[in-house]
Amino acid sequence: MKILGRSLGFLAVWLAAFAARADINIAIITPMSGDYKYFSEELIDGAKIAVDEINNRGGLQGKKVNLVPIDDPCDDVLSLSAAQMIALNKTDDKMSLVLGPHCPNSADAIADLLHKAKIVQIHPVGIENNRYIKPRPEVIRFTGYTDKATEKLIDFIDTHYPMQTLGVVYERGNFDMEDNLKIIRNKYAGVLERRVVEADFVATHSSMKQAAAKVVEEGAELVYIMGGGEKILELSERIRDLDQDMVIFADRYSLRNKFARKSNAMSQESYLLSMPALTANSYFAPSLVRLRLWGIEPEGLMPYGYLAVKMWAGLIRQAKSFRYERILSELRGKKINTGWDEVVYRGDVPQKQLPYTIYRIRNGKYTQVY
Repeated sequence: MKILGRSLGFLAVWLAAFAARADINIAIITPMSGDYKYFSEELIDGAKIAVDEINNRGGLQGKKVNLVPIDDPCDDVLSLSAAQMIALNKTDDKMSLVLGPHCPNSADAIADLLHKAKIVQIHPVGIENNRYIKPRPEVIRFTGYTDKATEKLIDFIDTHYPMQTLGVVYERGNFDMEDNLKIIRNKYAGVLERRVVEADFVATHSSMKQAAAKVVEEGAELVYIMGGGEKILELSERIRDLDQDMVIFADRYSLRNKFARKSNAMSQESYLLSMPALTANSYFAPSLVRLRLWGIEPEGLMPYGYLAVKMWAGLIRQAKSFRYERILSELRGKKINTGWDEVVYRGDVPQKQLPYTIYRIRNGKYTQVY
C-alpha cells in the first residue's frame, strides 16, 4: 500500500502542477524498476524524443504536448487505480493518449475505463493474443502480436542451426512465455529433424539451477531463454558453466546492457531478438544530435515509444481533430505511416507487422545478422 500511495500521490501532484498550462498530455504506463527498467528507459526515451520533435515544430495542431511517465510495478491494484485517476480527470490537463500499460494486469478493466473516458490507448510493444478476454477494436496494437517475433526467431534457428537440439527455458505460470512455448511446440510437432528440450523454473536460484542442468543434460545444443533480465543472465551463466559452447538466444527487451558484456565474455554465440534500432530509420536522423546532447546514446535505441507517438500525431493531423472517434476512424481501411512503412490496419492490428531482427553479440556490441 505504501508503493501504491507514493505512485498515486506522484500522479496527483503532476495533475495539479500542469493544470494551468498543459495542452495535450500523453501518459506512458510502464514498469520503471526491476527487470524491465532498461526496457522502460528506452521506451520513455523514444517517446520523449517524439514529443520534443512535435513541440519544436509548433506543437500538435498548435498545442503543446507533455509526456507523463507513470511507474507500474505490474500490480493489479496499482495499475487499475492509475487508470481510474486518468479516466476520471476531466480538467484541462486530461490525458489524450495512454501508451501501455506494458503489464497485462487488469487489461480488460483498464481498456474499459479508457474507452469510456474517450482516451486513445496504444500498445507500443507487441502483446500476446490472449491479453484481452473480449474483443478490443478500440485498443491499437502498434506492432501487432508477439507471436510474429517468435516466428522470426524460429526462422533464424531453422536457417542457421538446422537439425540441432533446441532447449527452451521459461518461467512456469507466466502466460506470455507459455504462449510463446506453444508456438514452438506447434512448429516442431512431428518434425524428426528437430528435438526440443523444455525446462521450466520459478524465481528461485535452485529452480534456475535445475532448469539449466536439464537442458544441458538432455543434449540441447542451443537454448532460447525466456524471462526477466536478471533471470536470463543467471540462467545463461549457469548454462555456460555446464557447456561453454552453448548457443544462447534471448529477447533483447527483457535484458539490461550488462547482458551483452557478460555473454560476450562467456562466448561469441549469443543472439538477441530485437526491433531495428532507431538509427536505422531515416525519419529519426535529425534527432541524433539532440539525443546525444541529452546524454542518451542512440545506438540500439528501440523504436516503439518514438514511432507510436509519431503515428498518433499523424492520425490527429489526418483527422484534423482530437476527438476520440475521429482519431480511431482514421485506422479503418486507410494507409497509416508507422515510420517504417505504410500499413493498413484491420481492426486494431496492422496488416503488415513491423520488422524484427536478430542481433549477434560480439565484442560488447550488437551486429544485425538476420
